[in-house]
Amino acid sequence: MLRDELPVAFRVDWWREPSYPGNPVDVRVNPSDLSQMSDMLTGAGMTYDVFVEDVQKLIESSYTPGSLRGDDFDYSVYHTLPEIEEWMKTLEASYPDLVELVEVGKSFEGRTITAVKFTGKGGNSTEKPGLWLDGGIHAREWISPAVNVYMLGKLLEEYGVDDETTDLIDNVEWYILPVFNVDGYDYTWNGDRMWRKTRSTYSSKFCVGVDPNRNWGYHWGEAGTSTNPCADDYQGPSAFSEIEVKSVSDYIKNQKNINGYVNFHSYSQLWMSPWGYTDEMPEDFDAQNAVSKAASEAIAGVHGTKYDYGAISATIYPASGSSADWTYGEAGILYSYGVELRDTGKYGFILPEDQILESGEETLAGVKVLANAVKGSN
Repeated sequence: MLRDELPVAFRVDWWREPSYPGNPVDVRVNPSDLSQMSDMLTGAGMTYDVFVEDVQKLIESSYTPGSLRGDDFDYSVYHTLPEIEEWMKTLEASYPDLVELVEVGKSFEGRTITAVKFTGKGGNSTEKPGLWLDGGIHAREWISPAVNVYMLGKLLEEYGVDDETTDLIDNVEWYILPVFNVDGYDYTWNGDRMWRKTRSTYSSKFCVGVDPNRNWGYHWGEAGTSTNPCADDYQGPSAFSEIEVKSVSDYIKNQKNINGYVNFHSYSQLWMSPWGYTDEMPEDFDAQNAVSKAASEAIAGVHGTKYDYGAISATIYPASGSSADWTYGEAGILYSYGVELRDTGKYGFILPEDQILESGEETLAGVKVLANAVKGSN
């Protein structure tokens, strides 16, 4: 039975989506539906475990309310969109010779999509190879913006202090967009913590939003998407229907020097390269996978966290209209990746704050591997 064919009574929130026979799935169900769901699974000869007994209780214990935080910006806690935006403004003031805030575009609800661009010495920045990192394309994946914020802050702090970091900033033009889906992310703080999509309202009278990682215009609308406007992986009415996706893609394509791209997600601990839309391997797969392997090894070398790696379609599930497929297939960015951060299912999208710093530290080690590959591609 396909997920969109489930009876209305058994519609669930898919945390880890169906992929290949034998691979587990993670779902969230209402307490009132648990008994019926259990009967359906056991009746079909399927087994299950309950990872999180009370999702709301876990949500409430997973982050520090603003009223309990200090005045300083703390990398070890989750931050609202306004807090992240204000912090980025301080970077421009603190590092005037390095940092430039870039307005990539406006969201459906009129919010500014802001990236941080920075590079050091070593000639004209447009002559350097570029590396783009973004997070929060799926709104509920809070660890993604948090890790991007950590890496951004740490890279700037280490410039002129750590030799490797200084070399990478001097010889690579960096772009970091901590929060891609600004409307959706804000809504997870002020509406529904489990919200995934954008907040566009034109596609359906009853269902809001589009999956922004199924909306890119490269093999849009093929495997691994839904045409149901109510589904979490709804592909949208057309490719690039979402202004956020169109704005980011236009900006990236206009930067002719970018040769590295990572779209950070959670969860599953995976470092993945194209393709997502097909199980065929691209002609550059060996080069891409070599970086995936090295980055995964660097991640494991920090705190022992194990990442799997490979092509998107083979490693997690088929997904068409994704960012990494577009950046490689259309924008010509050789080192294009989708990365799933911690964990592997114990907490899922509700990763506790006490894992933010370790996740940031290990991810930065992997990103430095990628940055060295980008640097060498010039």
